[in-house]
Amino acid sequence: MISGLIVYNSIDTSRNQWFIDEFLQKLNDEEVSLSFLDEDFLMEYVKTHKVDFVIYRARNYELVEALEQRNIRVFNNALTNKIANNKLLTYEFLKESELPFIETSRKAELYPCIMKSVSGHGGQEVFLINNEEEKKSILKEHSNLDFIYQKYFSNSGDVRLYILNKSLITAIKRDNPNDYRNNFSLGGNVSKYEPSKEMKDVAIKIAELLNADFIGVDFLLAEGGYKVIEIEDPVGSRMVYKTTDIDIISKYIDYIRNNI
Repeated sequence: MISGLIVYNSIDTSRNQWFIDEFLQKLNDEEVSLSFLDEDFLMEYVKTHKVDFVIYRARNYELVEALEQRNIRVFNNALTNKIANNKLLTYEFLKESELPFIETSRKAELYPCIMKSVSGHGGQEVFLINNEEEKKSILKEHSNLDFIYQKYFSNSGDVRLYILNKSLITAIKRDNPNDYRNNFSLGGNVSKYEPSKEMKDVAIKIAELLNADFIGVDFLLAEGGYKVIEIEDPVGSRMVYKTTDIDIISKYIDYIRNNI
């Protein structure tokens, strides 16, 4: 019997319960045993239980490294988790890989600009600021966070490409006429999108360089072309089920079965 875990942190568990339940239902049979575990208990658990693989849906790459040192197969690997969940590292990775990026700085140089916490996700801790006073106010309110600054681009939305096994599964466009953030979780509109070959090639190259199993690559549709804005790990699936008939969870489960 192959034994595995699907792991979330306590904050994200409740709003991802459907995703968890789908995995527990579809990846439990006579060959594979899958259980859910909160990441706070992960390392103690693997010390006393047989664990062959972990579907890691949280954001602590050091935990993933510890699992990999125990020869446990983790979906996704530590490098993917580390790069995707640190916006400064994402920018540096894109620049070094000669992929489309938004120029990023540790200080605000021109206004208006986008101010992002390095560790934020889901459109949280992202601010459109117009002057030094607004920046100082945010820094005072969020003194525990580390921020980066990016040029603000007028845009027609953004697009997430879902990459599984280094192949494109689908692409979803998001736009929000009421907010500078296009996130679906913040009320953005979503629709299926046909990306260009160049966008597909960039997203697949990112997955190849990271050796990622299942990620999202977000592109800003800015004037004059597109820019990669984020790499998503863990990547959510709500938009896929909202706009397509693709059962992306089943596709991911099939991939996992073939790689454990």
